[in-house]
Amino acid sequence: MGRTIDCFFWNPNLGVEDGLDFTYEEIDNGIALKKPIFTIGVLEKIIEGIKKARQAYLLNHDIPAVLDAIDKVNALWMDPGYEGRKIARDVLPTVTGFSVEMIESWGFYYFFDILKKENLPLLGKLQPNNFREFSKLGDGLVKAYGKSHISHSNYQPEVIGHICAGNILGLAAFEMVMDKLVDAATWVKVASEEPVFGALYAKSIEEVDPALAHTIAVLPFGSDNKMVQEFLFSKSDMVRATGGENARKNLSELAEKYKVPLAGHWHKFSFITIAREYLDAQAREIAELASLDVCAWDQQGCFSPQEIFAETGGSVSPKEFAKLLAEEMETTSRALPKGTNSGKIQVLDGYYQYFTKEMMGEPVKLFPSSTHQWLVIYDESTTNFEPSPLFRVIRVKPISDIMEIPKRVKPIGTFLQTVGVAILHDRLIPFADAMGEAGATNIRTISGMTLQKAWEPWDGRFPLNELFEHDAVHWVSIDTRDIATEIKTALQRKRSIVNQRLS
Repeated sequence: MGRTIDCFFWNPNLGVEDGLDFTYEEIDNGIALKKPIFTIGVLEKIIEGIKKARQAYLLNHDIPAVLDAIDKVNALWMDPGYEGRKIARDVLPTVTGFSVEMIESWGFYYFFDILKKENLPLLGKLQPNNFREFSKLGDGLVKAYGKSHISHSNYQPEVIGHICAGNILGLAAFEMVMDKLVDAATWVKVASEEPVFGALYAKSIEEVDPALAHTIAVLPFGSDNKMVQEFLFSKSDMVRATGGENARKNLSELAEKYKVPLAGHWHKFSFITIAREYLDAQAREIAELASLDVCAWDQQGCFSPQEIFAETGGSVSPKEFAKLLAEEMETTSRALPKGTNSGKIQVLDGYYQYFTKEMMGEPVKLFPSSTHQWLVIYDESTTNFEPSPLFRVIRVKPISDIMEIPKRVKPIGTFLQTVGVAILHDRLIPFADAMGEAGATNIRTISGMTLQKAWEPWDGRFPLNELFEHDAVHWVSIDTRDIATEIKTALQRKRSIVNQRLS
């Protein structure tokens, strides 16, 4: 056996490891993932331990002290020579299937920027009636839809649980930090697909402030382990979960059984909209930025685009834009290559599906990668919103007016999430309003679709307030108040990544 990586974390002084058996999952490159086989007795000691640590630490330290500790942790991770980061760099590409370039360039740097203390949301509850039009929040805008109907309220949660999906790096760490802002102890079920980073991050907190770290338990277990899930639900004030439709069904039933509030974030669809004005003046630059949204995390996130709607009437047609996008996909994919989980079969399936349409004379044009690493499809064959095969397969569809889009996507409104945009401000506000009515939650500047800002809502709810209270208000955000400047900044960011990796 080569290198062994612990996929768990709790206060080692609890003395529970001696009473545990462990499994060792051997993966490639001589790496073995070490995971405990939990018993109820051990879980009871772990949960009691984080509750006692909460009482001793969180109730006696103010938020600035917690934020200072987290800032020190993040400073460790921003150092390429930090041991935790070196372990992550060595292990995560094998565990997750993402390339080391994706993890380093698009993962660590921008993720830890979100967790800076100046970026973390400390705002109190927003009053929906003060946000019935798009109004300033953070460096963007938000609007409230619907009437408030409170179904859960607990402003002193003792223990909050988190069940994390494994498609995107860093979610477990974000949940740990958010809980500390509401004085809650944390248990985190890390995903089988990515059980490593959460434990590494918790250990880095322990290096800086052991008492703070000991309010956290990172618990890897299978989603089919009903005994562990039921015990943890029974000991929690609330649970926040991310996952697909099976997770939604199973966890909703469990939450109902134990009368535990469940903040669920389930499968969603996202897309890009490009207005004709940006196909007049900046088509090449917009193609650059769109390629980053498509490549980021290989389209595995709910916030990843599955289609692009390009408005007709600009000096560059939607079909010409698709060609530009293909050229930029080649460059961006060299800077942020795929890892071992390349989805080659999905890309080939998309290619043959649309190659057949093209050969049959349908209004379809393929712009493929020569190595089948990505695929751009120009598609006039249908006006329906269609899921992508993912793994960097993207369709470009023409549309005569961007205000037609809300009607097209409204049938899947409950599954809508992020809309990447290149739209001038005077057209952006009415478009965002219509998309909010249709069900979308986040309007983000193109290339920033996967870059959640800490003040933004998640799926229509603010993550910090969600830990206290559940209501029926649907919040919609626009990530900037100056889209021209945001696009300029995004181009600088994108080019710095490409230049660094290709130089």
